[in-house]
Parts: sequence; structure tokens; C-alpha cells
Amino acid sequence: MASALMVVKGKHSMLDVVRVETRSNIMFSFLSVGWGLISDIDIESERLRAIGGQRFTVWSVHRLISLRTYQGKVYYLPALVSQTNGGDGVGGNHPNGGGVGTLKHSVSYNTTLNCRDCRGLTGQDGGGGGGGTIGGSCDACDTNFSDVLSLETGTNLDSFRPRIDSWYSATSRKSTYFSTVDSIYESDKASNDDPTQNGGGPNGGVMYGPPSRLPALTATLPDTWQTIAGDFVMVHAAYQSHLSTECYFAPQSRLNDGIIWLLIIRAGVSRSQLLSFLLGLSSGTHIPMQANEHIQMVPVSAFRIEPAGTAGHMTVDGEKVECGPIQGEIFPSLAKVMVPK
Repeated sequence: MASALMVVKGKHSMLDVVRVETRSNIMFSFLSVGWGLISDIDIESERLRAIGGQRFTVWSVHRLISLRTYQGKVYYLPALVSQTNGGDGVGGNHPNGGGVGTLKHSVSYNTTLNCRDCRGLTGQDGGGGGGGTIGGSCDACDTNFSDVLSLETGTNLDSFRPRIDSWYSATSRKSTYFSTVDSIYESDKASNDDPTQNGGGPNGGVMYGPPSRLPALTATLPDTWQTIAGDFVMVHAAYQSHLSTECYFAPQSRLNDGIIWLLIIRAGVSRSQLLSFLLGLSSGTHIPMQANEHIQMVPVSAFRIEPAGTAGHMTVDGEKVECGPIQGEIFPSLAKVMVPK
């Protein structure tokens, strides 16, 4: 009944969404990204699903006794102080210097098209260059796309890597335009051999949602990012206050505050501290009041996690994903959600 009333009243709030990228996939997440303890408990306790919600308690005790640590690196871009005061944007603290509200299209690296009219020309001018050139060697190839930026880089030219979301590029649109029925043009085969270089996602499909503004997953991050290397018990990024009805994970979080709350628990934390942490999750008192070298909650606008191996579990919104490099960035107020007030 309460849900029906909300639908009738039509009350809603804006919701932050995080764009998450792994080596082979892109997702838009509304809840959290996890690596380590909480993700292990969530995924491994599936075998006890028959006992209901108590499975989390039972497996928490098991994992506390058999505590694991994972080696890797965690990078994050700290959120501005104004964000923690309820701002709805990332302000000027953008990983590449721009505002978070500005959605920019990425570009792919290859602008070449094959034209069947000029393919295989040898010794002919073709109106555009020497013989044997592919694309642009006949008058029909003058398509006014010559000003397209053809390279995408990270922080320098050496870190070049075509983006996984290159569907948004002008080059991909050009290829799509000339791939209509009966077109004399077709995309250059060399650029289609790699699915990350053509107009689409990792599986060749159309990409949806805003493109990334972060450096490529394999590129070096700017100096404005903070880095923590070593052994971790868990790293968990949340953008909602609750991970479940009984897990008050980020008490300061709001639906549209433009902040990712990054919880980092480093190796060396005692089991008694972890027990206190787990018991405090239901009331939101799990974060130590005093500064703690092992447990910290950091407000960020973007993050990257790089595990040293593939052991353990990684989750996005509670669903298991491949264990490997993963990064996320927040898009404030990207979605709408119905609310009771």
C-alpha cells in the first residue's frame, strides 16, 4: 500500500549513480563496490541461504576466525570539503580538471574507412593523395570529418589506450553513418578486430549512459589522487547510507550528495576491532570515533582498486564480478528514485 501511495503521489528524489569499469565490463551502480571481508561474507554465505538472513552472522563469525588479507593498491580522489556539506556536485575537483556535471564524449583512435571506389588504387591521384591509400583518396571520401581528434591519452601520449566506451566518439558515429544499407563505405577491418576499438562495448554492443572522464583503467593516475599500497582486510565504496535494512554503512551519505564513501580496513587490525566494527554496522557506530590507522572512511569522488592477485571476491551492488582492476566515478543526480517524503 505504501509503495502504491508513493507511485500515486509521484514524489521523487535525485539519485547519484557510479560508473564502474572493469577490464571487460562497464556497469552503472547505485549501491556499492566491494573487495574483501564484506564481499567475501556476502558471496560465500550463499551456501547457507536456506537459513535466511542469519547466514551473514554465521559467515561473519567464520571469516573473523579465518581472517584473510589481500595485497594490492587503492587509489582515490578526495572529495571537496564543500561536498561533505551537502553539495550536489563534485565542483572543481575533477580527475581531469573539469566539472563532474560536464559529460564529455570519448574518441576512438582510428578514423580510417575503406571506400570500395578507391580501394586498391595504385599510381592514381584519386583527388586526395598517393596511390594505394585507404580512405580519403577520392573525392567521395571528403566527408568533413577531418577535424576529428583521433587519439585519446591518459596523462601523456605514452599511456594511449582506446576507450571501452568509444561508441560515443565522433569516429564511431562516422562509421555508423557510412554503414547504412547500400553505402559505398565500410569500416576498416583492422579497426574492427579489437572489440574495444569499434563502436560499442566489450561485446560489440551499444554503450549506454555517460562516458567516463577518468584515465583509462591501464593508465597512470594524476598526482592529485591519493595512493595506499599494502595488505587490506577490505575496501568498500558505498554511495547510499544503507547496504541493507540492517547495515547502516555510511551514516553521512545522502541520495544525491555527490560523494562516494570509501571504507578502508588495512591489515594489522585486531579481531576485537573487527568484531566491534561488524557489531556496529546495524547502528552506524562501526567507524572509530578517534583516528585509527587501520580503519578509515574517506569521502571521495572517484576510486581505483588494483588487487595483486585474483583471490577473494569483488562485488558491485552485491553481485560478484571478476577480481581484478576496477575503478568508479560518481555522477551526481543522474537518476530519480521514488521517496516517501
